[in-house]
Amino acid sequence: MSEPRDRQAASGTDPAAFDQEIDVRAVLSFGIGLALTMILVLSAVWLLLDHWRSRQIALDPPPPPIAEARAPRLPPEPRLQSSPARDMEELRAREDAILKTYGRVDPQAGIGRIPIDRAVDLLLEKGLSAPPPATPPKDRKVRPRRPGGKRPAAAAPRRGVS
Repeated sequence: MSEPRDRQAASGTDPAAFDQEIDVRAVLSFGIGLALTMILVLSAVWLLLDHWRSRQIALDPPPPPIAEARAPRLPPEPRLQSSPARDMEELRAREDAILKTYGRVDPQAGIGRIPIDRAVDLLLEKGLSAPPPATPPKDRKVRPRRPGGKRPAAAAPRRGVS
């Protein structure tokens, strides 16, 4: 049984010996140094980009005055609806108010309006008056049209033929 221990010692696979080979202090100092170097480099790049941006803004010419004159304006009348659904709801509400309420249309002439349901009820009670008699149409000779849509030309009367 002593043989396997000797082999482990000779091959260097002893776990205690393996942990002693790693220098934890050196690994931590390298990681901290790397982090500090990255912070230093990134802050330098950020400051450099900020300097370049401010320099570029200073070199840019001011906007032309015509750009200010071309500010957005409302288009001429008639304009498109900004919210067609809301406009349709308002129209239907106004129409319903007219159709379902009493009101005066022309007070001088004594013309008013009544709800449509009431008007239908009154019409059913009284009934419709008979329409005036229709005048018969005048008798007129109509010639059939040709398939091309043109009327045939009137033929000249024949003379001397018996």
